[in-house]
Amino acid sequence: MILTFKRSRTIFGLFILELTNSTILKISRPVKDMKFIKKIRELNRKRNYFKKRLKYKIALYKATKKWHREPSVKISPSEVRTVLMIRNEGKIGDAIVSTCILRTMHEAGISIDVLAIKANEMIFSDNPFIRKIYLTEEMDYQDRYNHAIPDDLINTLKENNYDLMIDTGIWDTGLYMPHMIQAISPKISLGFNKEKWLSHYDVNIRFNHYEHHVKEIYARIINYLGVPGASQQRYEVYYKQSITDEVKAIDFFKKESKKVIINMYASHNDRNLTPQQTQEIISGVLSKNKDADIIVLDYKKKFINDFFHGAYVYHVPSFYHAMATINLADLVISPDTAVVHVAAMYDKPLIGIYRDISDNNKLWSPGYRNGHQIFTSTFVVGEDALLVDNVLNAIDKFDFN
Repeated sequence: MILTFKRSRTIFGLFILELTNSTILKISRPVKDMKFIKKIRELNRKRNYFKKRLKYKIALYKATKKWHREPSVKISPSEVRTVLMIRNEGKIGDAIVSTCILRTMHEAGISIDVLAIKANEMIFSDNPFIRKIYLTEEMDYQDRYNHAIPDDLINTLKENNYDLMIDTGIWDTGLYMPHMIQAISPKISLGFNKEKWLSHYDVNIRFNHYEHHVKEIYARIINYLGVPGASQQRYEVYYKQSITDEVKAIDFFKKESKKVIINMYASHNDRNLTPQQTQEIISGVLSKNKDADIIVLDYKKKFINDFFHGAYVYHVPSFYHAMATINLADLVISPDTAVVHVAAMYDKPLIGIYRDISDNNKLWSPGYRNGHQIFTSTFVVGEDALLVDNVLNAIDKFDFN
């Protein structure tokens, strides 16, 4: 559903519900009951979280007042011909998913510019469906009113006179966004799950992350614009053929055999596979198919080439090389990270290893038929004693002989 916001007169009602859900206790005497102490600590954590959230909400509300936006010139969605998509964070997986909108919009006659950062520029480089990539510094949502974009770039973006500016974030709104929207002044600004008093957004789309994959937000954008093809989403990242040729030249890929790619690393250490888990997965894979060739991606260069018995360690020179490697694979095994979305882009059989977190399970699932998702029994992936068996059992879902 698409909603247009009107400014609320007060922000204080926003915090009443949060306040009633928080409990603050002060203890004046020693307590020996460890369960009670644990409960107090939990309540204190909730109190601290509430205080942090309240501080952020107040700062965001002040930003809307400080950087007040005059009413923009409204146009109908069907009139949109120029778009600026904001991708000013370093999450590579998010950037890959956002490419699913580019071809459809381009074919509908819409010119798309992307505001990116150096860390994710490679995902958008050489994409024929992007008109222009602008680079800025990475911004955290708690960065305050200064938008961290050079004035000359802001002036350029303003002069581009965009019909539509898309804030792809579905969580917290950056404290810098009111300033950015005011400065760039698009005809329409579109966001997801925004507060009613955040008047800088002309269009707000409600999105339930418990029920939908993140790529659904891009289908909603396409539907808003009235462009056909919202269901025909396709991730697309472009790189030189020479990189694919370089990967194909590795002895590993010259053999006629099943190729298994194992990625150990996620964006957080508590989601990484341990060396022991990796070795046990390798041994299990070979017990199912002794002729399989297994390659372990190691962009951190932690392990020598023959560290794992029965597998080759590939010191990946770039993310493009990792992508080319995955494109040549018959099976990919990886924790929840950008590699999952690369496997989705090439429709590769995948076993994605996820922690069981309700906010994440559907939203960042593989999101395609060949992507199989398993959940760990522990928060730290490396501590899950059942993980290896679960991975090996999942392999049986694919034709791996």
